[in-house]
Amino acid sequence: MSINIDDIKKLPNEEKLKIIDELWESIEAEWENHGGQQNESPEVSSMLEERLSEYEKGETKSYSWEEVEERIKKNLEQQKNEKK
Repeated sequence: MSINIDDIKKLPNEEKLKIIDELWESIEAEWENHGGQQNESPEVSSMLEERLSEYEKGETKSYSWEEVEERIKKNLEQQKNEKK
């Protein structure tokens, strides 16, 4: 099956977010089926360790899903209004 990324990019943001959500759910399901094992590159592992360390030290701000979702919704609404 061939997927045209350019066609996806033309979709409204709400549709693109639905696609992202479905893809993420499929990745999570696959992850769980394989016991959470994934072969990450040393660079990715290093970056994740660094970010976790910064988080644990309180050097970065974290956001709840509700905060992230609200921010996304506001950005989408703003984009809609700009196109009018």
